[in-house]
Amino acid sequence: MSDRIVVVGHAAVTCLGNDLDRTWQGLVAGKSGLARHPDRLDPGSYLQDIAGLVEGVGPGSAEEDPAITRLGSRFVHFGVRAARQAWLESGLEAKLDADLPRSRVAVVVGSGLGGMDLYHAESKRAASRKSLATGPYLLPGLIANQAAGQVAQQLGLHGPSLCPANACASGGHAIVFGAMLLRSGEADVAVVGATESAFTPEIVNGFVTMKALMGRKPNDRSNDDPSQASRPFSGDRAGFLMAEGAGILVLATESAVQRLGLTPLATLLGWATNSDGFHVAQPQPDRVRQCLEAAIAHAGVHPDQIDYYNAHGTSTTINDRVETEAVRRIFGDRAAKLPVSSIKGAIGHALGAAPAIEAAVCVRALREQAVPPTVNYRPDPELDLDYVPNEGREVRLDRILSASFGFGGTNNALVFGRGTDA
Repeated sequence: MSDRIVVVGHAAVTCLGNDLDRTWQGLVAGKSGLARHPDRLDPGSYLQDIAGLVEGVGPGSAEEDPAITRLGSRFVHFGVRAARQAWLESGLEAKLDADLPRSRVAVVVGSGLGGMDLYHAESKRAASRKSLATGPYLLPGLIANQAAGQVAQQLGLHGPSLCPANACASGGHAIVFGAMLLRSGEADVAVVGATESAFTPEIVNGFVTMKALMGRKPNDRSNDDPSQASRPFSGDRAGFLMAEGAGILVLATESAVQRLGLTPLATLLGWATNSDGFHVAQPQPDRVRQCLEAAIAHAGVHPDQIDYYNAHGTSTTINDRVETEAVRRIFGDRAAKLPVSSIKGAIGHALGAAPAIEAAVCVRALREQAVPPTVNYRPDPELDLDYVPNEGREVRLDRILSASFGFGGTNNALVFGRGTDA
């Protein structure tokens, strides 16, 4: 029988808080971390200045990590911070060398866009100096796998290292690939997740012009209250709102958990990935549904045993419609009673990091036996699921399905169970 995959550490850095405790408290309280940031997102350069920005962490901040101060890209700092928190929670630092060889710990930390903020800043500095030369740490801070590299370096881990760059599905793919390394015997423990910060005018404005990200709209309810800009599954949804942050899990084989005396937080029961093979950006309904079905089958459970669906839920017209239809077809008559929510209403869309943040939240939801709400929700007559509108809910949770989809037609789905399943 295959070794089961157990979660022994979980952490997140988001616009609601610099750790998972504060993020979770904000989510279940129905708060939003989205705000207008004209100081950092100059309206003269950005087509949208509402965003989910992380405060007080990163290059030049009061809580800057001194070990990586030369790397000026925010995604590296967020990833290392979340990894340190999850690693500390796992208790594995005390097990290294004597009980756990460092070569048996893998690191799989993805990013959709890497250090584009650093690239933009260095380009501006070079232009202002009228010089062709850039800073010597531009390339080390720009490459997308530097977050995985720094997690390995700062934690002293020497196993396999990977960096999935699968757009907004990167974090989910990182978790899947980490589980595959454990299942194949390549490692006993894997630090997995994703991190993102990609606020440059080109990226923000590019998302706006392709009508994925909500631009400025007259008479929109976000004009008076920016926290209402992201509203998944709502009748007046108008596109996603960009955010930054990181999510990290520490996975271990069940045999490693028992041998090392670790505390199970949750179980990764199953997973699936597939490709739409369809369009540069639009989801393909059948492939999305098939990915969710494959994850449920891989977990060895029936759809009726799923207690909550943590949605990709971007607040775009097409995604929320496609995802709703997939849930209807998989769960049948039970779909109307299944709690479904998207935390992107509260924390925006952190692109490649979003699936990993959502995975960390799913682990916390299993432990707290509560579902975070879909904030800013107003009914859409065409979307008729139970979206857990605006208020969190205490629910018995044994299994959670979480899914993410990315540009380029890349999909993944994860099924988590309670730690007692281990």
